[in-house]
Amino acid sequence: MKFTSSNTENENSSKLIEVKLPADCLEIGMHVTNLDRPWTEIPVLLQGLTIETPDDLDMIRKYCDYVYIEIEKAFWLEAGLGELQEKTYPGFREKVDIHDELPRAKLTLQETKAHVEDVLTSLSAGESFDMDASRKAIQGCVNSILSNANALLWLTQIKEQESYTAEHSMRVGILAIAFGRFLGFKDKDLEIIGLCGMLHDVGKAKIPGEVLNKPGRLTRDEFEIMKDHAVLGKSILDELKSVDKVIIDTAHYHHERLDGKGYPEQLNAAFLHEFIRIVSIVDVYDAVTSTRPYKEGSPAFDALKILFVERGMHFDGELVEAFIRMIGLYPTGTLVELTTGEVGIVVSANPNSRLRPKVELVMTADKKKRSPYIIDLSTHIDDKSGEPYTIKSGLGNGTYGVNVQDYILQ
Repeated sequence: MKFTSSNTENENSSKLIEVKLPADCLEIGMHVTNLDRPWTEIPVLLQGLTIETPDDLDMIRKYCDYVYIEIEKAFWLEAGLGELQEKTYPGFREKVDIHDELPRAKLTLQETKAHVEDVLTSLSAGESFDMDASRKAIQGCVNSILSNANALLWLTQIKEQESYTAEHSMRVGILAIAFGRFLGFKDKDLEIIGLCGMLHDVGKAKIPGEVLNKPGRLTRDEFEIMKDHAVLGKSILDELKSVDKVIIDTAHYHHERLDGKGYPEQLNAAFLHEFIRIVSIVDVYDAVTSTRPYKEGSPAFDALKILFVERGMHFDGELVEAFIRMIGLYPTGTLVELTTGEVGIVVSANPNSRLRPKVELVMTADKKKRSPYIIDLSTHIDDKSGEPYTIKSGLGNGTYGVNVQDYILQ
């Protein structure tokens, strides 16, 4: 472990600021400047440290729930996500209104989740699974996303801890399809990348339940067992007929890093297909924002910050910036309060104006329920006082009695 002063003393110090980060999200190479407790309560000699080994990670995670790391000041510009490259993408091109698509999207979500649960149950019992059924499930997701991607993205906000592995796999598949659609992929490629996402964790069906479902942080030995899921996933998919190589490679390599410090083979960027890079991004995004038995899910904004910090090292930088544009600073399903005092739920992001998504108003300024009404903030529509509607702040789910999941299910 390398110990340094918490005050940066080089010529770039003016470009560095502190950002709060969950201890579970720390990576080797990050410089820790502050803790959620006094430095004297952890076994270090000086205040401030750079994480260099897995032992350093274990030590910090043992003593801290969150820490502060040093990052570039530019990272905090424009509401905290830096200046993204000026690049345009095809986007979602909605064919129908979100509420017209929601009934089909709900059925698609239910069928896809049931299929993934069947796959994991079969594999856990030593049996195989029907790849054609997987293709059919993914095609349903593709059709819904081609119609209105935000319907399924909205529904992925509904998360259950009890079936995390199945739901996570399903959501990664859906996010991967949506991302591919945003980037302009052909329909056939959307099906393949959806399968890459949905099946990326099939190897976890072979991980012992006491490790996979442990209600707490894994020990080093347990983590080594968990890492085997990448190799086990490749083995499972290798036994099936007519599986695209990139689907197998995604299961095998989705924990590799661009800088060659991932697992299981420490591959560098040259060996990682674009689909693998996409799945690794959406995999981490969904994992960070999901609640587990041992931790609460982090806000989407925090997950995007983690991806942004790690771009170029862990994740493909251009794809990370495209993903942030797709998700937006206020992702679909986020509860927000407007400058008028009204409360709404974000129903779709605006990639060209990340602070101005479409919002469905659900409460009046005096916090009373109202008939839902959608406004597009990117059109600079005025409120009753003649001022443009803008978002004042994001709100935690449940604020003012609004439960986003209940609202979506209605």
